[in-house]
Amino acid sequence: MIDELLRTLAIKAGVSPTWGDQSGREHEVSTETLCAILSALGLPADSDSALRNSLSVVESGVNVATAGVRFTTARVGQPVTLPIGAEGGSSIEISLESGARRVVTTLEGFQSAMTLPPFDEPGYHIVHLAEGDFTIATAPERCITFADLNGAPGWGLGAQIYSLRSAGDGGIGHFGGVADLGRSAARLGADVLSLSPVHALFAAEPQHFSPYSPSTRLFYNPLHANPRAILPEALVNKVLEQSGLTDQRNFLAALPLVDWISGGPLRFTLLRGMFKALRQPDSGADHARAEFERFFADASPLLKCHATFEALHQKQVEQNSAWSWQDWPLEFRHPDTPAVAAFAAEHQDEIAFHIFLQWLTGRSYGEAQRVCRESGMKVGLVADLAIGVNASGSQAWSRQNDVLHGLGIGAPPDHYSAEGQDWGLTTFSPRGLTNSGFAPFIETLRACLRYAGGIRIDHVMGMSRLWLVPKGARPLEGAYVAFPSESLFRLIALESWRHRAIVIGEDLGTLPIGFKDYLREQGIAGMRVLRFEHDDNRFTLPRYWEPAAAAMTTTHDAISTAGWWGGADLGSGPDSGREHEIRAWDRGLLWEAFRQAGVAEGERPEPQDAVLAVDAAVSYIGATACTLKLLAIEDALAVDVQPNVPGTTGEKPNWRHRLDGPAAQLLDDPVVRERLRRLGDPRDEAV
Repeated sequence: MIDELLRTLAIKAGVSPTWGDQSGREHEVSTETLCAILSALGLPADSDSALRNSLSVVESGVNVATAGVRFTTARVGQPVTLPIGAEGGSSIEISLESGARRVVTTLEGFQSAMTLPPFDEPGYHIVHLAEGDFTIATAPERCITFADLNGAPGWGLGAQIYSLRSAGDGGIGHFGGVADLGRSAARLGADVLSLSPVHALFAAEPQHFSPYSPSTRLFYNPLHANPRAILPEALVNKVLEQSGLTDQRNFLAALPLVDWISGGPLRFTLLRGMFKALRQPDSGADHARAEFERFFADASPLLKCHATFEALHQKQVEQNSAWSWQDWPLEFRHPDTPAVAAFAAEHQDEIAFHIFLQWLTGRSYGEAQRVCRESGMKVGLVADLAIGVNASGSQAWSRQNDVLHGLGIGAPPDHYSAEGQDWGLTTFSPRGLTNSGFAPFIETLRACLRYAGGIRIDHVMGMSRLWLVPKGARPLEGAYVAFPSESLFRLIALESWRHRAIVIGEDLGTLPIGFKDYLREQGIAGMRVLRFEHDDNRFTLPRYWEPAAAAMTTTHDAISTAGWWGGADLGSGPDSGREHEIRAWDRGLLWEAFRQAGVAEGERPEPQDAVLAVDAAVSYIGATACTLKLLAIEDALAVDVQPNVPGTTGEKPNWRHRLDGPAAQLLDDPVVRERLRRLGDPRDEAV
């Protein structure tokens, strides 16, 4: 039985002492779990005195760490209350983000609080007070939506960057392939190209290649840089010729799967050669060199810190086999130590190289977006924001007060995982967010939106609550922890408005009651995946699909439609018969839904005749009421591929599949073009 004082502290701190499973049964969280989570939140609860002190801190709202933070969020059209004493009728000067200055009169409000009249425009507005300035992040009523930008229904494709082939890519797809696919898709009428995450991984450890387990979400994966789009062709060709790696590059490029272990280091070797060549006075790259030197001179402290981490990480892996910074020598475990400063001074060229990588990747990203938009796309690239970061990575090292330590993100037990899940990730501390004026979250949003026309938020319910598991505990020994959702969603809406960017939220799985309705109110498009839109007896017909959501046939965590129809994801052993029986039943239900919707006729095709089912599935989402339809490139090509199989690591070729043929030509097949016509007419009728 949980001590009542501990239960009270947990509830007030946003840690739920109970949780319900999918059958509706309620479970109680253990005392050990509650104490571990509260301790990670900075609220010790391991003794009676600690409990009472932590409870006093939570109830009073007093936190020494927030003493200098003068930041709050608000909505347009709503009065703003600040925790500052002021009488009604006082004159207050305000600077709007637009540059305008206003004098407003405070309203009568709560005692010991200042109430300002509503703002009529979004932005980061500054209230000038005698005690110091106060920032009010004022959000619009909702995010920018696809309907706002397009005014009519539209469609797009989704692709894994590494899967896209382009000339000389050395076996790992990059933004050159993205630009090629975007140009082709735009000609056929697409307005969106949704991508796998481009967050920075670990340059020193190529075997850590899951895009959803990044080192940091503030910077980009240099393996996706496209040097030919940014650097002079002569310089790139010279480095490639002098490298002596042509045969190895060609071999890797021809493989059906990405060989990250070999391809990653090879790519970094070539990028290092381009960095050295660029800095030579006789490189013939004066314009690119000057641009990079300006970028280098203006590098933010965050970027310098990330570059230092990358250089230090490489040394520690080589010298001590210490992959996690938590296993480094003590003097290197924090970015602000004299030892780290001395290391940075001794390795200036290496740090400059990693800053170069971020410049080159960012410019490549921006160039791909430019191609998409100039080819006619209303949105262009949609970035994917992973739910968390690897606790051993750059962001957890650089910003230790911002993230949770000793806790991992996961999921409680459900029908798919009886023991629950621990994804090996950490995320922002909810108390750390408020302590820092939400700066880490704002920085992360801006990093994702800097070169994109939209963002897909993985596991978007994490903006409201997350299942957190203490280190060393089993996944089912976790608890739900609440996050400051209203402020987070206000900031998402504000950054969406500032960037004119759409927002898609991955709202699959177990959700809080009413959460989908809440997303709709926020202007965030939920995901409606064809194979999940059904009950025991029927699939949801197109006319009943939610207009504000994004319609999809599949996701990166599910088998393609061709693979599902053919049962490629099912077992083949003697105990797999029941699985195949259930799939046969589901195929029958889906084909009947296709017939009722008027997108198919005749008898249900056999499992080996999957192309007919793919065509019908594409037509089906095309007929839905959803304003935006997103089709995975695997379904556009009707191929049997699953980018990632959840719950597996080395058993499946996760995050390694490569598509057949150059990205520029993937959509040239008349059969593929006809399939895409089911979503909308081409922009160029000549294609």
